[in-house]
Amino acid sequence: MKIIDFTLREPVVIDGEAPVVEAANRMADAGVGALIVCDRDRPVGIVTDRDIVTRGVAKGMRPDARIDSIMSTNLIALDDDADFEDLLHVFAHHAVRRIPVVRHDRVVGVVSLDDVLVSLAGNMGDVTTVLAGQIMFPHAADEPPVPAVS
Repeated sequence: MKIIDFTLREPVVIDGEAPVVEAANRMADAGVGALIVCDRDRPVGIVTDRDIVTRGVAKGMRPDARIDSIMSTNLIALDDDADFEDLLHVFAHHAVRRIPVVRHDRVVGVVSLDDVLVSLAGNMGDVTTVLAGQIMFPHAADEPPVPAVS
């Protein structure tokens, strides 16, 4: 399974020169907790709602300060054709909850740990339905049940 299959919504990006207040408004409007910070369409960082609070508001930063002054720059991204195992490896070995998905250095999606859990839970539901059907109803190749005789 490719990681692009786990992207549940379009990525929300922002230019590094944008003010903190614009980032907060964009998060609120899009209903997301993180933005990918780009420089000429190339991802250079990520900023979360927690970053805005702990690195910005808590330190008295002005709302018109640049968002790239509080973004995380240790951005870990994966190519859109990366396998699910690659995604799990990044989540397991790095303290991140969101991973940008890129194609030719352009952001095409974001996979969060929550997205993975939701997708896998849905898949498990599908598998459970198939299994329940197989248990409850005999297959065509099986011997028909012997009717009860009184």
